[in-house]
Amino acid sequence: MRELLRARGMYRNFDGFTAVQGVSLELYEGEIVALLGPNGAGKSTTMRMLTGLLEPTQGEVSYCNYDLSHDVLEAKHQFGFVADEPMMLSALTGLEYIQFVAGLYGCSSEEILERANPLIDRFALRASIHKRATSYSHGMKQKLALIAQLAHQPKVLVADEPSVGLDPGSAAAMQDIFRAYASFGNAILLSTHLFDMAQSLATRIVMMAGGHIVADGTLTELTKSGESLHQVFMRLTGEAAMTS
Repeated sequence: MRELLRARGMYRNFDGFTAVQGVSLELYEGEIVALLGPNGAGKSTTMRMLTGLLEPTQGEVSYCNYDLSHDVLEAKHQFGFVADEPMMLSALTGLEYIQFVAGLYGCSSEEILERANPLIDRFALRASIHKRATSYSHGMKQKLALIAQLAHQPKVLVADEPSVGLDPGSAAAMQDIFRAYASFGNAILLSTHLFDMAQSLATRIVMMAGGHIVADGTLTELTKSGESLHQVFMRLTGEAAMTS
């Protein structure tokens, strides 16, 4: 499988506190990788470094062999990022927002509509796609942000808690979209607190605690001792002590 994302030795310090310590990660074609960890584990900081929103104190990130520090434009064309709190432009309608974001990557209006329309219908957004962003719920903003990123066809999609605010039907649709997207040779990295989603969707699961990666493997590999995924998570992250 072709490597699409490579991160090596990422550290991030904040005023003497090291939030991420030596994180290394790879994503390959066809993978859906779930990133699990308790609050404060360093997941969001890691994702912000992976997407260039935060510069690592130390380490390097590359997409399809384009270094994010030196080949910035080439690297950023290879990935899309959906934040846990999508920022919408209030003056734009949902469709205008999708066209604006995907247009930044050089996509034509025709290409954007061809790629976005099936997703708009899949998420049942057709009736509201021409409304201003000020009228959208958090869940609708999440869906529009996802469509806007997928419309420019990145090789890697990075999504921070993408299911937050989605109703069960939309969450199921999102998982179907992710599976289909990965099947075309793309890769997805998503953070989630939902064990069911990680178990049903991810081809590989990465766990973080205290700024470190403490586990990286398939569901079968992580639970081969007979423990459930939740039990493995509690044991490796220290959450058992916190919740007992």
